[in-house]
Amino acid sequence: MESTGYVHRDIRKIFNDMPIGRKQWTVFLICFAATAIEGFDTIVISFIAPAISHQWQLSSAALSPLVAFGLTGLLIGSIAGGTLADRVGRRTVSIVAIAWFGIAGVVSSEAQSIVQLVALRFITGIGIGAAMPATSAIVAEYSPDRSRSAMLASTYCGFLFGAAAAGFVTSMAIGTLGWRGMLLLSGLMPLIVVALLAWQVPESPLYLVASRKPNEVAQRILGKVFPSLDFSGVHLIIAETRESIRGSRALLSDAYRLGTVLTWVTEFAGYLVFFLIGSWLPTHLKQAGLSMHDASQISSMFQFGALGGAVLFAFLVRRYSVATVIAGAFGIGALLVIVLGMSETAPWHVGVVFLSGLAVGGPLICVNTIPGIFYPTALRAPGGGWNVAIGRLGSIVGSSLIGLIVLSGFPFLLTCALLSIPLLVACACMTVMRRVLLEQRRSQSNQAMNNAAVAAGDPTLTTGTAK
Repeated sequence: MESTGYVHRDIRKIFNDMPIGRKQWTVFLICFAATAIEGFDTIVISFIAPAISHQWQLSSAALSPLVAFGLTGLLIGSIAGGTLADRVGRRTVSIVAIAWFGIAGVVSSEAQSIVQLVALRFITGIGIGAAMPATSAIVAEYSPDRSRSAMLASTYCGFLFGAAAAGFVTSMAIGTLGWRGMLLLSGLMPLIVVALLAWQVPESPLYLVASRKPNEVAQRILGKVFPSLDFSGVHLIIAETRESIRGSRALLSDAYRLGTVLTWVTEFAGYLVFFLIGSWLPTHLKQAGLSMHDASQISSMFQFGALGGAVLFAFLVRRYSVATVIAGAFGIGALLVIVLGMSETAPWHVGVVFLSGLAVGGPLICVNTIPGIFYPTALRAPGGGWNVAIGRLGSIVGSSLIGLIVLSGFPFLLTCALLSIPLLVACACMTVMRRVLLEQRRSQSNQAMNNAAVAAGDPTLTTGTAK
């Protein structure tokens, strides 16, 4: 191979100048699979809850801690995972976290009491929460700027795909496997994925450069990602003035405070509504007189709707601002949730369940992409971790309200009308966030023009035979 002979090269420009290659697609697919398993494991407990309640003779309200403690584990894990991913590496945290919740899922299938099961779901949630920001940071940092929003949105579709599959698989297999078999299945799948991740996914080269790891390590990984380029003699850098800003407190610094708060409020409100409806609907339909099979299938349409919305919005963010897509979706979602409450006995109720899931769950995938495009590399993992944590806090509040709703006997329509309010708040926040992202893009464009003027004389990397 020819040597380039250059001293400095911006690693982000390399990713931006090259087409997405086979190694990047492999990374994306494995991270998609990991995210799908996280969605399956998070939601499956809501679908098997009626079977647990029946076997152990528990009231519906008594099962609220089962969901709430699992989500509390997610909250703690996401904060810890985002912080650790920034310190020890995205790949290491992903491997440990996915193996963690896989093993915990297997052990959960042997729980002998509700107390044991709640404790094990808490432990499982820690692993799921820790994996999310680490794997999303890997996807963000293997993506060129032009495709980052779409790649992140597509990967996060995996979560909703797994959540939807949890309802479908439960309706088909719980009669054979039982709720213990479902938990065992949810524990074995992550162990397969973690083996693939350890085998095929290298550490993020952007993380290595931002963390000032040895240049040779990042060179070696880039050689696998872009085998047609020669990196010998190249010193990799990240030409961004704010890359030195590190730590979770920087998320609320002057440069990022407004965007952080707007994203957090949106994440909290969206997940509160999504998890409350998704976790409460199977129990509500069962109490309304449906069989467990029918209740699971109808409830799974909410998850499938969210998956359909995620795919739709992942396409739309290629053409429109991510904040614009989220704001529009949540505005429509607020109306559809009210219609959901009005159509409980209508023959087209299942269709409204699907559309509600599309407009409420679909945009959450887009919200989760914002840390990947709003924060620099040094803040991407902690930013993603805190964003997931805030979402899980909303999920905890939502799941905690299920018991109160069951005990209070609120009419279905009134409950749905109240749930439209957080969605309207989220819509307003993303309307403002659109302006924030636009201003940031203008600032970055000006900076890029200045950098280009300085480096106008730098030749491009040479191509050659892979090492």
